[in-house]
Amino acid sequence: MKLGCNTVVLGTTDFPAALQHVEWAGYKYVELAAIKGMCEHVRIGQDPAEIKDLLAKHSLEATAMEAATNDRERLMGLFALAREIGVPIVNIGSGGKTGDEESTRNAIQLMREFAKLAGEQGVKLAVKPHVGQAIYNAETGLRLVSEVNDPALGLNFDPSHLFRANETPEDVAPRWGSRIITSHFRDCPWREGSPGTPDQQIPGRGVVNIPATLAALKKSGYTGPLNLEVIGAGGWELSRAMGIVAEAHGYLNRCLQEIGV
Repeated sequence: MKLGCNTVVLGTTDFPAALQHVEWAGYKYVELAAIKGMCEHVRIGQDPAEIKDLLAKHSLEATAMEAATNDRERLMGLFALAREIGVPIVNIGSGGKTGDEESTRNAIQLMREFAKLAGEQGVKLAVKPHVGQAIYNAETGLRLVSEVNDPALGLNFDPSHLFRANETPEDVAPRWGSRIITSHFRDCPWREGSPGTPDQQIPGRGVVNIPATLAALKKSGYTGPLNLEVIGAGGWELSRAMGIVAEAHGYLNRCLQEIGV
């Protein structure tokens, strides 16, 4: 697995400084935040060569980009940017409403359209089952990839969202299997409600069985991105955000060593 860090946790600083801190924490891989209104470390219109140069300067490989939008025009621009940078995966949620069949059908149709657009740009679309949205748990995730027969579509495995959807993440990993193409990785302190404070999202501090989840991912054959994604630290002091990034790397790296990854 490719242990990386989503730069959203370092939203309090600019892109070059975020990459510097990811490198200092020991990561070799990174996910680029392109989240309008929250953290736009990379954006449409930015010089792809400049982004690639910064990644090379910090010896980082970008394994994914987080778009977090269902705006068609914006997604098309981010798909193109991802292709130009050499980022293989763009992450979004399905939108829609949990438990509403019409909303679920509409979301699946929208993901079908977006997967086609991603494939035309030579990148993959990863949809994260997200609490409160139409695609939100193991079953709806499988329904999505079963109904949308497109090689450009896959699932984003996030144990914190699955846990809060009353799933057991280590049981979901083998069910999804090869349909998992990337992973947002974090912990959470409870079954219901928000994912907790940024501190509570650090792997190992919450109630998700992180070692068992990683072991299940390995057993299922997963070798792709494992990107720490902690939200809510955008206004924190940089030193405090760096503490999250570094602690998570140490813990996850040791967990992976224990299972022979």
